[in-house]
Amino acid sequence: AEGQRRAAEAAAAAAATSGTSPRLDSAPDSNASYSPYAGGRGGRQTYPDSVLPLASREQSNAPLCGSVPASIEYIIPEGAKVCAKPTAAKGNPPQDWILATVLKFNLPSSKYLVLDDDQDETGAWVGGTKQHTVTNKCCMPLPLYEPSHYTPYNEFGRGTLVLALYPDTTCFYKAYVHTPPSERRQPPPKAYLVEFEDESELTGRSEPMPVPQKYVVAFQNT
Repeated sequence: AEGQRRAAEAAAAAAATSGTSPRLDSAPDSNASYSPYAGGRGGRQTYPDSVLPLASREQSNAPLCGSVPASIEYIIPEGAKVCAKPTAAKGNPPQDWILATVLKFNLPSSKYLVLDDDQDETGAWVGGTKQHTVTNKCCMPLPLYEPSHYTPYNEFGRGTLVLALYPDTTCFYKAYVHTPPSERRQPPPKAYLVEFEDESELTGRSEPMPVPQKYVVAFQNT
């Protein structure tokens, strides 16, 4: 997964030199819409199916609107996209959080069967293992709505540690909120500006990058 991130950085650098856009590693969904977010390394960056429905003012603090968590009893439906953390094989380093699709929920065990979204342009799985069984704690639903009215409850504030989908990959990494959506002067859809942890930078963080609200979730230390 870290190799996927480094490959994306290299592709972004090449794109910046050639003037072309880096390729999205995940295979496009035929029903997905694609939204460009300008800025950050590589300039134009693309996220799959990133535009969320805009909630009314009254519903802007409802569960799964912006950063509002799901209710405790919420069961993620089949077919929904999630941020999931597969269990690492014994003796291997911890797995990264990945973008995945829910296939099934097992109520007695409270575990989800998810499908890794890491495919190449032919639809082949890059990582080898394409299905994972993950615990409820290691399977986080993505936001379903974008707030039309922002409050401290429905967005992550400046400096908040989050998990964000790195551009042109299917992995979520630690990042810090640089600018929340409410502070950005743009019409909906509003994105976060985040700084990813980056050991190659003197500050330990990347330059601010735009990430759609759909792909920014609460940090989990598991």
